Amino acid sequence: MMNANVKARYENGVLTPLEPLDLEEGEEVTLSISEPNTLNRQATESEGPEKEQATCEESVGVRLLKMAEKLRESVPPEAWDSLPTDGAKNYKHYLYGSSKEKD
Repeated sequence: MMNANVKARYENGVLTPLEPLDLEEGEEVTLSISEPNTLNRQATESEGPEKEQATCEESVGVRLLKMAEKLRESVPPEAWDSLPTDGAKNYKHYLYGSSKEKD
């Protein structure tokens, strides 16, 4: 069984893969369709697959930053002052209740 993410072009009611597929003639598949964002479409049309990959990764980074910003905004400003500052060093303590590491 093959699982793959494949780009395709939709024209005249037909989806046409933009790369060869390892499928037998007449084999049925299940499609999951994602609408491309404008940045990916522009990269595909003007700068080729290398730029498209970088743009895709960039858009994931942008989405992560937006999610982090929403999370930050959901925490009251005064709550940030009460958070521990040694989270990286003592993550086992905060996650699992282990003893804190000493400085």
